[in-house]
Amino acid sequence: MREVVITLALGLAACARPLPVSAPDVSQLEWSVSRERLAEVRAEQPARPYTERIRMSIHDPRTGMRYEARGAVAVSPSRAARMMLVGPAGTTALDVWVTRDRFRFSVPAMHIEKRGGKNPEDARGLPVGMLRWWFLSPLDGRLLLARSTEAESSWLLKDGDATIAIRTDGRRFVAVRRDHEHLEAIEWLGRGLVPRAGTRGRYIEGKYGLRVDVIVEDVSQTEPDPAAFADPDEAQ
Repeated sequence: MREVVITLALGLAACARPLPVSAPDVSQLEWSVSRERLAEVRAEQPARPYTERIRMSIHDPRTGMRYEARGAVAVSPSRAARMMLVGPAGTTALDVWVTRDRFRFSVPAMHIEKRGGKNPEDARGLPVGMLRWWFLSPLDGRLLLARSTEAESSWLLKDGDATIAIRTDGRRFVAVRRDHEHLEAIEWLGRGLVPRAGTRGRYIEGKYGLRVDVIVEDVSQTEPDPAAFADPDEAQ
């Protein structure tokens, strides 16, 4: 996975540099091909809620601590996600709920709970951005710029205040997202962005370097209970 870290680190560094004043010259054919490929990947994304069984590792370089656990993430595309990881004793080790506008991060055993809104500063150093961005709506936004070769495509998207740069060959996605001064990046390995067992990714939060590795072990064919997407405190 060392190559993944290097790739993402370079992506973050490049994103931090000032953008060139002039945009590259893109032919009408290249623009059309790029748009068609983006539309194809978007069309493959699930529209109905689903659940993935996952294995996750979280590494915080500020403390040197690494935490590994298994659990599940329920996703209602573009609406909400709920991730619960289970500790060695079978108790809930981590409970994260996110929507586009709010989040709740909870470590029950340590009586830690943090809530926040859309401001990226609220979630600094937490694995909230990965769920809110990559699981809810990884390809949302208006297409600003696109390049394509026979082997791969690159897209620059604008989603509200955020700018997302994505490069893919259809089986490997490398993406960097910038929202004001907040940077985050992910590398995702898997055919398209369709939920399936065996896909994996590495997410890096730009300020503190928080790293999250995730492997999808299984995908349930049964839709999750709608209550999974409600605010956990309001649902009680």
